[in-house]
Amino acid sequence: MSIPLHLITGFLGSGKTSFLDHFLKKTGTKESIAIIQNEFSPVNIDGRKFYEDANFQVLEINNGSVFCVCLLGSFIQSLNEFVEKYKPDLLLMEASGLSDPIGVGQIFQSSQLKGKVYLEHVWCLVDSFNFNRIPALKVRMDHQLRSADTIILNKTDLLKGSTDDLLTKIKAINPFAKIVEGKYGQVDIIDYKRALNLFPEDQASALGRPDIGSVVIRSTRSIAPENLTQFLNQLKADCLRCKGFVKLKTGKSAFVQGVLDSVTIHEVDNFSGAGDLVLIGNFEDEKNLQLMFDEFCKDEH
Repeated sequence: MSIPLHLITGFLGSGKTSFLDHFLKKTGTKESIAIIQNEFSPVNIDGRKFYEDANFQVLEINNGSVFCVCLLGSFIQSLNEFVEKYKPDLLLMEASGLSDPIGVGQIFQSSQLKGKVYLEHVWCLVDSFNFNRIPALKVRMDHQLRSADTIILNKTDLLKGSTDDLLTKIKAINPFAKIVEGKYGQVDIIDYKRALNLFPEDQASALGRPDIGSVVIRSTRSIAPENLTQFLNQLKADCLRCKGFVKLKTGKSAFVQGVLDSVTIHEVDNFSGAGDLVLIGNFEDEKNLQLMFDEFCKDEH
């Protein structure tokens, strides 16, 4: 059975480790949980605290290797060996504050991990107090926000005044994510979507839940709205969830979100950069969904 992975993102000092600690305490011991910590520096100080708790296994990745192409193969091998050895029910990955989260989704398309691990939920921590103070890294922060399912406004107690201006800026980047406020990363984690929960319990016990994989389509190409609809219709039989942004030939962009055969497409403004579409499902090995999407981007399709 495929293992769901929750990705925890956020810029440096936003409170990712505090949230991870909170998540673990609230989840308890009902599930076997393994932790992946990806640090940009050679030594991971934060990871040491989790080694003391025997309930959790920790895979420590330093030097930002999850997001470095030259070391990607090494990480995939390490993660594959890690999940084969411990077989956790849930993986929690704390990404480096300098990371681009879409790179993580692309990892699960490798032959070693396909069908074993899939990207289920993306949390993004926001340092409310320092959000506007790092303009040089705004693009990277925007990518983290844009990929999130849930955005946590952390350190709101340090703000003088309301969060209205901050909320307006975040919603302009990602108007569809759930936004919650928290102190020290402490928020309600009960109400989050889990793709495996889409299957009724009787079906899960009788047939076994199918292997699930993640596919990330990243493209700078634009697609006609009608072709996007056709592309998504062809995936309905295999796709459990889809979510992401796609550039349209109309000059606008679209936010795509769907569960099973119910898919919605909303046009959005203020979008820049490549389109990123995350697909979760049981896809045939011979299908290359990236090439399939590129074909639908052609005018003559």
